[in-house]
Amino acid sequence: MVYNLGINRDRIKRIVNPVRLTKKQVMRAVQIEPEHLSEKNNWFVVANVLSYFKARKDCRLLGELLNKEIYGRFNRPTADYQLIRFDLGPKADIVKIGLLSPNIQRPDYEYYDVSNLHQLYPEMTRKYGHYTIKKLLEVLETNQVPGYQVLINEIITTYVLDWFCHQLDRNPKNLLFERSVDGNLSLSPLIDNESSFGINGNGKIDTNYSKLWIPAIPYSEADFASNPSDFEGCDYNIVSLLMDYPEQVLPVLEQLTDENFDEIINQYKNTMNSKIYLSEEGLGFLRNFVYDKQTESDKILHL
Repeated sequence: MVYNLGINRDRIKRIVNPVRLTKKQVMRAVQIEPEHLSEKNNWFVVANVLSYFKARKDCRLLGELLNKEIYGRFNRPTADYQLIRFDLGPKADIVKIGLLSPNIQRPDYEYYDVSNLHQLYPEMTRKYGHYTIKKLLEVLETNQVPGYQVLINEIITTYVLDWFCHQLDRNPKNLLFERSVDGNLSLSPLIDNESSFGINGNGKIDTNYSKLWIPAIPYSEADFASNPSDFEGCDYNIVSLLMDYPEQVLPVLEQLTDENFDEIINQYKNTMNSKIYLSEEGLGFLRNFVYDKQTESDKILHL
């Protein structure tokens, strides 16, 4: 079974003729690698604010917005995505629906991701397919990175939430870090959360999604995707993380187990004021999805 997203286009905020930046202008304003910019060349100035626009008109909108609220309950900010529709030209049919977010980068900070963190810490892995969260945490702790204790907690909290939301796109290019002038390192607001809650590459919720979480960055086994497994019916990556960092993982699992997420899910009912919505069956799937994850969370707590 698949579920599509309903969209009430006329209820979505309309922005007319936004100012699109050229690649050269973006390179001056944003710390981004040229090859990465070629994939993410949707930068605009809206109301004098440098912003990034993700054109979407399917359940990927829902993935980003659900993650934004759930992660926010754990003090893990995401990009401040707002649902809008762009009129990109003089013709009425040149309209795109999507998510607009102010640039997450702050002035006077340096920005890195997992794939280029070796520029600061040469012992970090440089090859795709070789990254693990465990190695990342070990490097940060060994180097006594300023603020590393807080940073380790941020990474672990994010990783457990990624598991809970079944996030499949937290790859080495979109787990971002910001470094202050005094060398303090912290996580940037999270981006690219749309591949979650069973949402497939076609932008539909697919109830036949793989129940075994195969993260883009595994915890300790770099080849986990080639040899996926569980641990007594529980997620292998989270159990392994819990064994190494119980003080950080246990509070997150406990809160996830006890939290009531119905209020967040119910925002996407089809009402007179809905901008985007799911059918009642789709909402029921999301509730069961969350309930199943909470059941597994509780099971992990009692291993």
